[in-house]
Amino acid sequence: MGNSFKTAFLLTILTILVIFCGYALGGMRGMMAAFTFACLMNLGSYWFSDRIVLTMHRAQPLTEDEAPEVLRS
Repeated sequence: MGNSFKTAFLLTILTILVIFCGYALGGMRGMMAAFTFACLMNLGSYWFSDRIVLTMHRAQPLTEDEAPEVLRS
């Protein structure tokens, strides 16, 4: 199974879960609001996931003085 397929599958499952929760909380209007929220959340995850992970781990740029063997290759 490719990574793209796994990602699409997991995002689809998450979207369906959010839509069902929206329906349970607010009927059809809640379902539409939840669908909109899920779409925005999926787009944000797709476009900004790299920045989100780097920020979570407080990543800093690596300079050549700190690790010349890494940046040489």
